[in-house]
Amino acid sequence: MVIVRHAAWLAALLGTAILLLALSPLPQATRLEGAIGGVIAPVAGALRAAVRPATDVLLHAGQLEQLAAKNTDLRRALARSEADLAALREERTRAQRATALVAAAGDRADQFVTAAVLARDPAPGRQLLLIDRGALQGVRVGQPVLGAGATLVGIVTQVDDRHARVRLVTDRDSAVASIVQASRTPAALAGTGAGLRLDFVPHGAPVATGDVVLTSALGGLLPPGLLVGKVTGVRSAPQDLNETVEVEPLADLARLEEVLVMTGFAPGADLPRSTPGALSGPGGGR
Repeated sequence: MVIVRHAAWLAALLGTAILLLALSPLPQATRLEGAIGGVIAPVAGALRAAVRPATDVLLHAGQLEQLAAKNTDLRRALARSEADLAALREERTRAQRATALVAAAGDRADQFVTAAVLARDPAPGRQLLLIDRGALQGVRVGQPVLGAGATLVGIVTQVDDRHARVRLVTDRDSAVASIVQASRTPAALAGTGAGLRLDFVPHGAPVATGDVVLTSALGGLLPPGLLVGKVTGVRSAPQDLNETVEVEPLADLARLEEVLVMTGFAPGADLPRSTPGALSGPGGGR
């Protein structure tokens, strides 16, 4: 509507100008021009004011394009800066986690090597990790792998030069000689694929919810006294020979990103190798 109205005004002004030109020879033309000019001047001023924004846009179109290009460049630079900042934060977080793991090892820190978790076995019930340290860094089959708070999270089961496979304690093929800290009750800590349970706990044994479960030196496969889990439930029936004891890992195994491999420990016997093909990494296994 605005455009149509402006076009009508312009047509009227054009028609008036033509009329003035036609009447210019007449004696009264000067007085008529003055009168018509007094009427037209405000209208012409209003038209100029209305048209000025569009005129400014046309005059400054090139500047707007330059500003748009600069704005795009600034957005790209900001995105790069944010990506760099996120990378620095992630690097700092990993360094802090590694430092915390080493600090938890205490005086034995020189017997460990830190490793990053590269992959997990996606198969249901399988709890296997691939880490970025191998034989060249002193990693050997059977060595314990620790998480936050120096808690046992798994055991190395396969090694190549630069990578190793770790079976978590919750894997259904995992079995660890253990002992209940409070009562010194021996048991086998077995993985269920999702959690842990204590096997071979005699009926009536003094095991209670909240008891801490440690590794045992029985068999020489693991160093004694490593924290593993906490008893979360004890069930039994009169006809059962053994208690049903549920255990929760002390480490958050689902969120492991950095671990410690206990390279200073020499197992007394070789452990079973991982399932062939599981979490295969560069170089294969030994």
